[in-house]
Amino acid sequence: MKKQFVATLILVLFVTSISAQVQSEALNNYIKEALESNLALQQKELSYEKSLAALQEAKANFLPKISLEARYTVARGGRSINFPVGDLLNPVYENLNVLNEVNGQNPEFPEIGKYPTVSNQNIDFLRAKEQETMFRVLFPVFNSAIIYNNRIQKDRSQAEKISVDIYRKELIKEVKIAYFNYLKATQGVELYENTKELVDENLRTTKSLYNNHKVTIDAVYSAETQVKGVEQQAALVYKNQQTAVAYFNFLLNREFDAEITIEKEATIQPVMMPLEQARKRAFSHREELLQLNYFLKAADNNIKLNKGNSLPQFNLVADYGIQGETYAFNTDSDFARGSLVLSWNLFDKSNRAKVQQTQIEKEILQNKIEETQQQIGLQVVNAYYDMEAAIKNVDLAKAEVESSKKAYKLVHKKYLQGQANVVELTDARTNKTNAQMKLIISRFEYLIKQAEFERAASIDPLN
Repeated sequence: MKKQFVATLILVLFVTSISAQVQSEALNNYIKEALESNLALQQKELSYEKSLAALQEAKANFLPKISLEARYTVARGGRSINFPVGDLLNPVYENLNVLNEVNGQNPEFPEIGKYPTVSNQNIDFLRAKEQETMFRVLFPVFNSAIIYNNRIQKDRSQAEKISVDIYRKELIKEVKIAYFNYLKATQGVELYENTKELVDENLRTTKSLYNNHKVTIDAVYSAETQVKGVEQQAALVYKNQQTAVAYFNFLLNREFDAEITIEKEATIQPVMMPLEQARKRAFSHREELLQLNYFLKAADNNIKLNKGNSLPQFNLVADYGIQGETYAFNTDSDFARGSLVLSWNLFDKSNRAKVQQTQIEKEILQNKIEETQQQIGLQVVNAYYDMEAAIKNVDLAKAEVESSKKAYKLVHKKYLQGQANVVELTDARTNKTNAQMKLIISRFEYLIKQAEFERAASIDPLN
């Protein structure tokens, strides 16, 4: 506990004394611009919108479905039934005709026509022409698949939303790191430009001393070599600066060479949070754990969905339409019917295997949650101590810069007085330049480590 307090105190003292070229307002504006224009983030947002549409589709399954169904059939052949109507009626008609003929001799008996002979009938099951047109309303009374599928889509939609939040946090971190790398390279360019002026002046001084016979020609050659060496290092740092510019603008979806604003002499806000508090915050706020919990809920509902396949399903079906050999809208051709439909899968062994698969998937997710929690805890610890080490590196670099400046000033004075050779002067100048470059690197490395710590502990710099 005491050690954490000392580390936090060192962090606060360092931050209040550091004065790097870092802006807070401009950087925040760049972060906001990246959140609005970054293409990868837009893709994540589209995936979330797609999941919302899938959720609406799942909810729509609870509502009744209305459809228009029409069928017009032309048929030939097929099964038929032989109906012996002639064999049944013709003997009766013959007897009646005989009786009517005998009774017809009585003047009082009415005149009755002769009954015809009837042929047997062969009736086809398929009518030559037939149509059926109807509106159908289907309403699910009970269907476990609809219930659990809606819950699954809801959980997946929440997980997709968290994917957007995860990438948003990662993008904020990447923008900050890219910006700090740009500032680091820019200050490096400025350092080597100043160093170039220094070695150019040293070359002029050395030539003057040579012309006055105070140094030999090899000192001039050595001074010229210094100039070329600094120019080479400046070219390398300039290349790093342009690469940093291109990557930063890539994150903001801008032209690769777009200008980047720098506000000088801005203060840096400290991150005052003990390690244990940072770990607890990460465990409760990191989006990765929240997302895995939603996936776990979806897996649990997927198990219930597969188990529910063995339950009965009830649907209400209502039809109204017309049927017949032709389209006719009258009371003889229209019809209406209602049904309660039961569907029950009494035996399906493959469904048992599906349940086992989904149970295994749930166990994998539970292990993944535990593993992710351990990884996040380790990430916070590493980021915290990386930031602590970066603070110490800055202090060491500042002390080294002060020492190298004093050493160079002394050696340069001796060189002008002929008491130090060109090698000593070159070493002193190189040490000073390297120390200044170390200070630039260590300052911005601290800022980068701070951004990584904020991400690990799920600290949103915009809130």
